[in-house]
Amino acid sequence: MVREKKLKKKKKKIPTLNVKERLQNVKVLVETNRSKEAIAYIYLVYDDLINNKFNKPRLIHQTIREYAIACVNELEQNLKPELVYPFIKKIEDIIYGGIEPTNKELNFAIDLFSNLYTNITGNNISFKL
Repeated sequence: MVREKKLKKKKKKIPTLNVKERLQNVKVLVETNRSKEAIAYIYLVYDDLINNKFNKPRLIHQTIREYAIACVNELEQNLKPELVYPFIKKIEDIIYGGIEPTNKELNFAIDLFSNLYTNITGNNISFKL
Protein backbone atom coordinates (compact mmCIF):
# COMPACT_ATOMS: atom_id res chain seq x y z
CA MET A 1 0.00 0.00 0.00
CA VAL A 2 2.82 2.41 0.80
CA ARG A 3 4.47 1.47 -2.48
CA GLU A 4 1.29 2.30 -4.41
CA LYS A 5 1.19 5.77 -2.86
CA LYS A 6 4.82 6.36 -3.82
CA LEU A 7 4.13 5.32 -7.40
CA LYS A 8 1.19 7.69 -7.60
CA LYS A 9 3.31 10.56 -6.31
CA LYS A 10 6.07 9.86 -8.85
CA LYS A 11 3.74 10.05 -11.85
CA LYS A 12 4.26 13.36 -13.54
CA LYS A 13 1.09 15.35 -14.04
CA ILE A 14 0.70 16.46 -17.61
CA PRO A 15 -0.57 20.02 -17.85
CA THR A 16 -3.76 20.36 -19.82
CA LEU A 17 -3.58 22.18 -23.09
CA ASN A 18 -6.48 24.56 -23.65
CA VAL A 19 -6.51 24.58 -27.42
CA LYS A 20 -9.67 26.68 -27.76
CA GLU A 21 -8.13 29.42 -25.64
CA ARG A 22 -4.96 29.31 -27.67
CA LEU A 23 -6.88 29.54 -30.91
CA GLN A 24 -8.55 32.67 -29.52
CA ASN A 25 -5.01 34.06 -29.18
CA VAL A 26 -4.57 33.36 -32.91
CA LYS A 27 -7.66 35.44 -33.58
CA VAL A 28 -6.22 38.32 -31.53
CA LEU A 29 -2.94 38.14 -33.45
CA VAL A 30 -4.81 38.29 -36.77
CA GLU A 31 -6.97 41.20 -35.59
CA THR A 32 -3.81 43.12 -34.66
CA ASN A 33 -2.31 42.55 -38.14
CA ARG A 34 0.19 39.94 -37.00
CA SER A 35 -0.79 37.10 -39.34
CA LYS A 36 2.65 35.51 -39.58
CA GLU A 37 2.85 35.42 -35.80
CA ALA A 38 -0.59 33.79 -35.79
CA ILE A 39 0.68 31.02 -38.07
CA ALA A 40 3.77 30.54 -35.94
CA TYR A 41 1.52 30.37 -32.88
CA ILE A 42 -0.65 27.68 -34.50
CA TYR A 43 2.52 25.69 -35.04
CA LEU A 44 3.51 26.16 -31.38
CA VAL A 45 0.11 24.82 -30.31
CA TYR A 46 0.77 21.74 -32.48
CA ASP A 47 4.25 21.43 -30.96
CA ASP A 48 2.83 21.62 -27.42
CA LEU A 49 0.14 19.10 -28.30
CA ILE A 50 2.71 16.56 -29.49
CA ASN A 51 4.92 17.20 -26.47
CA ASN A 52 2.04 16.87 -23.99
CA LYS A 53 0.43 13.84 -25.59
CA PHE A 54 3.53 11.83 -26.52
CA ASN A 55 6.29 13.42 -24.44
CA LYS A 56 8.19 14.16 -27.65
CA PRO A 57 9.67 17.64 -27.53
CA ARG A 58 11.24 19.28 -30.54
CA LEU A 59 15.00 19.25 -30.21
CA ILE A 60 16.75 22.59 -30.48
CA HIS A 61 18.63 21.60 -33.65
CA GLN A 62 15.54 20.31 -35.48
CA THR A 63 13.74 22.30 -38.12
CA ILE A 64 9.97 22.09 -38.03
CA ARG A 65 10.11 19.70 -41.00
CA GLU A 66 12.72 17.46 -39.34
CA TYR A 67 10.60 17.38 -36.19
CA ALA A 68 7.50 16.46 -38.18
CA ILE A 69 9.35 13.63 -39.94
CA ALA A 70 10.72 12.33 -36.63
CA CYS A 71 7.25 12.45 -35.07
CA VAL A 72 5.63 10.60 -37.96
CA ASN A 73 8.38 7.97 -37.97
CA GLU A 74 8.45 7.45 -34.21
CA LEU A 75 4.74 7.89 -33.53
CA GLU A 76 3.53 6.27 -36.73
CA GLN A 77 0.56 4.54 -35.09
CA ASN A 78 -0.63 7.86 -33.67
CA LEU A 79 0.15 10.38 -36.42
CA LYS A 80 -0.97 10.15 -40.01
CA PRO A 81 1.62 11.53 -42.43
CA GLU A 82 -1.15 12.64 -44.80
CA LEU A 83 -2.32 15.01 -42.05
CA VAL A 84 1.06 16.12 -40.67
CA TYR A 85 2.97 16.93 -43.85
CA PRO A 86 0.41 19.25 -45.51
CA PHE A 87 0.09 21.16 -42.22
CA ILE A 88 3.85 21.57 -41.91
CA LYS A 89 4.15 22.56 -45.58
CA LYS A 90 1.50 25.27 -45.14
CA ILE A 91 3.25 26.58 -42.00
CA GLU A 92 6.62 26.68 -43.77
CA ASP A 93 5.16 28.33 -46.87
CA ILE A 94 3.64 31.13 -44.83
CA ILE A 95 6.50 31.66 -42.38
CA TYR A 96 9.26 31.59 -45.00
CA GLY A 97 7.21 32.78 -48.00
CA GLY A 98 7.85 36.48 -47.55
CA ILE A 99 4.24 37.62 -47.87
CA GLU A 100 1.47 38.14 -45.37
CA PRO A 101 -1.03 35.28 -45.33
CA THR A 102 -4.65 35.94 -46.23
CA ASN A 103 -7.56 34.97 -44.00
CA LYS A 104 -8.28 32.15 -46.46
CA GLU A 105 -4.74 30.76 -45.97
CA LEU A 106 -5.01 31.17 -42.21
CA ASN A 107 -8.34 29.34 -42.11
CA PHE A 108 -6.87 26.59 -44.29
CA ALA A 109 -3.96 26.20 -41.84
CA ILE A 110 -6.45 26.11 -38.95
CA ASP A 111 -8.46 23.41 -40.77
CA LEU A 112 -5.29 21.36 -41.24
CA PHE A 113 -4.49 21.80 -37.55
CA SER A 114 -8.05 20.80 -36.60
CA ASN A 115 -7.71 17.56 -38.56
CA LEU A 116 -4.42 16.84 -36.78
CA TYR A 117 -5.96 17.66 -33.43
CA THR A 118 -8.79 15.20 -34.07
CA ASN A 119 -6.29 12.53 -35.16
CA ILE A 120 -4.16 13.02 -32.04
CA THR A 121 -6.83 13.49 -29.38
CA GLY A 122 -9.93 11.89 -30.84
CA ASN A 123 -11.80 15.15 -30.10
CA ASN A 124 -13.15 17.60 -32.65
CA ILE A 125 -12.40 21.28 -32.58
CA SER A 126 -13.82 23.85 -34.96
CA PHE A 127 -12.51 27.36 -35.28
CA LYS A 128 -12.67 30.02 -37.98
CA LEU A 129 -11.35 33.55 -38.11
